[in-house]
Amino acid sequence: MTVPYGDPRAPYRRKQAFDLGDSGFGLTSNTLTLGCDCLGHIAYFDGVRTTGTGEPVELKNLICVHEVDEGIGWKHTNVRNGQASMVRNRTLVIQCTATVINYEYILAFVLDQAANLHVEVRATGIMSTMPIARHTSSPWGTVVAPGVLAVNHQHLFSLRIDPALDGTRNTVVYDDILPVRDDPTVDDPQGCAFRRTTTAITQPGGYDLNLAASRTYRIINPNRTTAISGEPVGYRLHASPSQMLLMGPETFNCRRGRFTTKPIWVTDYRDEELYAAGEFTNQSTDDTGLGVWSQRQQSVENRDLVLWHTFGTTHITRPEDFPVMPVEKMVVSLKPTSFFELNPSNDVPRSNQSLSRSTLVEHDKVASESCDGECAL
Repeated sequence: MTVPYGDPRAPYRRKQAFDLGDSGFGLTSNTLTLGCDCLGHIAYFDGVRTTGTGEPVELKNLICVHEVDEGIGWKHTNVRNGQASMVRNRTLVIQCTATVINYEYILAFVLDQAANLHVEVRATGIMSTMPIARHTSSPWGTVVAPGVLAVNHQHLFSLRIDPALDGTRNTVVYDDILPVRDDPTVDDPQGCAFRRTTTAITQPGGYDLNLAASRTYRIINPNRTTAISGEPVGYRLHASPSQMLLMGPETFNCRRGRFTTKPIWVTDYRDEELYAAGEFTNQSTDDTGLGVWSQRQQSVENRDLVLWHTFGTTHITRPEDFPVMPVEKMVVSLKPTSFFELNPSNDVPRSNQSLSRSTLVEHDKVASESCDGECAL
């Protein structure tokens, strides 16, 4: 990830943090506290780092695992008899928090019972500020307290997805949803038809999100099909639509991280290619990552590949973000598409009050936990 700041004045024009590449989430991860960072039934995992001389140092409680009730998973009421069937959406959350100087990043992998995988990033902490003369303003940021300027900036993350869907021979395709117009082969006199068009990505490179066409990207195994749909097994990337890097292509900021210029990248798999901006961002002047790897003339169709998704937020600062910023949440999801033959959460036990043990609170009455409520039959 990278955090470029949008102030053109010297020396701020070079202000750009690579929070992961320069500092790392492992070395900056918090020791989590019971009852604070994660709630409910918690399990913790420790971590280990090395000193400059290679000695191991144990880090306690870096990762927490817990369950979260995310509301209704699915529900249907039979309108003929009024009977309802419903399940709760219980998710397993694997979470850590890193403090990189002034910012906190809360990273969570969320697995639900419909076989979806969600990657959540929450940004919080304290903004990087600078002094400003009282009763003045700046076009490059917002005065958040008397004499305190918080400059506008971006947080741009790169999510590396190394798939193996029923094997390592995979293909990335993108689907556009387009209206069917002026097609003589389609009987559509009212002009109401629309359909999906699928395009396979055959070469490494950077690709765009076409919101007008509701474009989505899928990772498929073209060698395996699902019996029900007859389509290749796959997982669809539900991207986090984000503004890409605002700095020009020849700026210091862009030259160091070309991954910030496109939301989607596809490369052929190489063992050593793990970091979107290259391995040594704290010493870089030019991109040694995706900006280089995406130029290879190498097929990425039906082979071992890597999909990279760039997402983030453009932070136009405000007084409400000071002194400590409320969390800004970003979510990327991977959802099965023709990977299963029905809803994977169809066999989740139905919800009812005897399991939920909810408490009814009524005005002027004692709270009740009576188990006479049924929401599933």
